[in-house]
Amino acid sequence: MLIFLLTMLLINSLIGIWLFTGMFKKRKVFDDRFGMIMAACSGGIISFSISLQLAFLLPLSFSYISLINVIIGGSIGILFGSLVKFQSLLSGYFQGFIGAIMGTMLSAVTQDPSLCNLPIYYEESILHNMYYFSVFGTTLTMLTAYLIKYSMKV
Repeated sequence: MLIFLLTMLLINSLIGIWLFTGMFKKRKVFDDRFGMIMAACSGGIISFSISLQLAFLLPLSFSYISLINVIIGGSIGILFGSLVKFQSLLSGYFQGFIGAIMGTMLSAVTQDPSLCNLPIYYEESILHNMYYFSVFGTTLTMLTAYLIKYSMKV
């Protein structure tokens, strides 16, 4: 389980780095509106996936995990928002912040379904759900990265 989650975290991080470098090389080509949309989408989705993986990996309390994920998500959003203009830094921060909160909340409900008054069946079903949501987050990151790279070609 640990190796799988670390692999998913590494894949999501590498996709984020690859997407950022591709957008950084072509930042002069696209206009501000298109750049803000790309920065918001990529920052939000990548921070969602990375915070989901980190919350599954780190055995800390919920408040510490939330704080760590918000800092990481906000910095990812600022990083992607810095590609366009100064005004998009705040927008990128909020997109990264919201993505990190969503990933943290999804992982908290996956690990303890009783938070939303869902029935807890077995420990194995919780582990299976962690696998499924990890693969879902990575697939979502890959799909978003592909669509953003494709939109830069067109």
